[in-house]
Amino acid sequence: MTVKPLLDRLGAAGVAELLRAGSADEAAFAALRGAETTGRPLGNDDFIAGLERLLGRPIARRAPGRKPAGVDASQPSLI
Repeated sequence: MTVKPLLDRLGAAGVAELLRAGSADEAAFAALRGAETTGRPLGNDDFIAGLERLLGRPIARRAPGRKPAGVDASQPSLI
């Protein structure tokens, strides 16, 4: 695991403060921990939209499951 970039930005004391569980940061820390399992970045809608523009592909949470099959007008309906 590489931690040097984080240490360069925050310093050892800043990292310790970031990881310390405080009452004000408890919800943010829980959201961060929950996002670890999704494989998607954690951020507000503008942040996610910006990442989608940069990557050129959707990364925001979508409805689960397959898309419903479209109705083909050339096929006769059985109903």
